[in-house]
Amino acid sequence: MTDNRAASDLDVERVRHIGSDREALEEFYLAHYADVVRYFARRLRDPHDVADLVADTFIAAMQSAARYDPGRGRPLAWLLGIGHNTLRRFHRQRAADRQAVTRFAGRRLLDAEDIAVLEDQIAAEQRVRPVRALLGELSKTERELVQLVDVTGLTPNEAATAMGMLPGLARVRLFRARARLRTALRLQEEPE
Repeated sequence: MTDNRAASDLDVERVRHIGSDREALEEFYLAHYADVVRYFARRLRDPHDVADLVADTFIAAMQSAARYDPGRGRPLAWLLGIGHNTLRRFHRQRAADRQAVTRFAGRRLLDAEDIAVLEDQIAAEQRVRPVRALLGELSKTERELVQLVDVTGLTPNEAATAMGMLPGLARVRLFRARARLRTALRLQEEPE
């Protein structure tokens, strides 16, 4: 994981100009690329999908950068909120159109090195499968909160903003989810 705190110190005015200032965009992209790839690699298996959604997320961030509000969270939380919405749109589109021809339409081709890097990232995320099995017992919202806070490093308020929920509700759900995970881990560790 990159140093989210250092990346979050990116000047707010620079974030607001990533759509029009090439240097600001490059700085923002380099600071947050790895976190965005990890976000999608935890949720998808196809490296092409990961690459497409990472690109879509940064394009959407460039288009809405002027509206970035630092009072609602760090730049990473804002960016992952865009990623969350991008992923939701992706799943809706995929569910609506399952035909293989349309699934591949408009996809940019990746070279072998791009695919290898993304496959390595996906494989690394899959090694934590036992913990994910426990996470699978949580509701979708609880699981997303735990991942955004405990894996990605957002604060509960930032995760709430990224997910479009009230901060108090997010903190309560996060507390309950962690309690359920602790109980499940204790039960797994007890000798039979």
